[in-house]
Amino acid sequence: MNILENTRTNYKRWADKKLEGFSNKLDDLIVEINNPNSISKSEKNIILKTINQHNIVFFQINKGTINLKSSIKTLASQIGLGNYEIDSKSDNDGLTEIKIHNSMKPSAEYIPYTDKQLNWHTDGYYNNENNLILSWLLFCKSQSENGGMNKYMDHEIAYILFNKSFDNIGDLMLHNAYRIPENELTGRKAIDNAIFSFIKNKLYMKFSMREKNIIWNDKSKAATNNLKDIINSSEKYHISHKFSEGQGVITNNIIHMRTSFTNLEKKNRLLYRLRSKKRMET
Repeated sequence: MNILENTRTNYKRWADKKLEGFSNKLDDLIVEINNPNSISKSEKNIILKTINQHNIVFFQINKGTINLKSSIKTLASQIGLGNYEIDSKSDNDGLTEIKIHNSMKPSAEYIPYTDKQLNWHTDGYYNNENNLILSWLLFCKSQSENGGMNKYMDHEIAYILFNKSFDNIGDLMLHNAYRIPENELTGRKAIDNAIFSFIKNKLYMKFSMREKNIIWNDKSKAATNNLKDIINSSEKYHISHKFSEGQGVITNNIIHMRTSFTNLEKKNRLLYRLRSKKRMET
């Protein structure tokens, strides 16, 4: 809810309900799926109800499938995902294998195929307004031996916590709160973005704590630093989970990060990803 366009009473009612309904317990956020190629009505209802409340839902596939990639795509289409981003590493349907690439081209400045820690960010923070990532799915095919913990924070809660402490949310909603500079290698022009905005009355966030290839607007810099502090210090509202094989997550592109990890010689961490230009909701 946009605090700039609603009464304080309505906003407080929404914010209080959001915080009171928060849970970081996996049992409250996960649904077991018997057959990803044909999910049941109850499984679908749980997925949609959970993501509507928390902007995130985890899932567990209970039995093996012959064609796992195809099954993940089928599952995604049954719950409303689609219109996927196609990138240099994805297949023709938009499914990307997330794994270590030891040799990356210089043009791949934003591709996180690394075992190093990934700081807090939203997907597609470097995209323009015509290519927004509104939701995404990750599925674990094979997990790392050590490390690789994922953490998530609902961007709506980050927004609420900021408004509890500061009165300059407008500085984070400027159309040029930050700039992604021009990339001559890829031919991409410079892109200006807001951190918080509203799309069809739903809060959307573009954000990254990375230091490189991002320029903060002087007017937004103080508010951005305060937002970073809130995200880092609000462990109470962090959801931490290391995927087991056969587990996945779907989010409305909430803020997330991942710790560093190490692979075994013959067993490498492998996730499947779908990035959708559609928001998950009923």
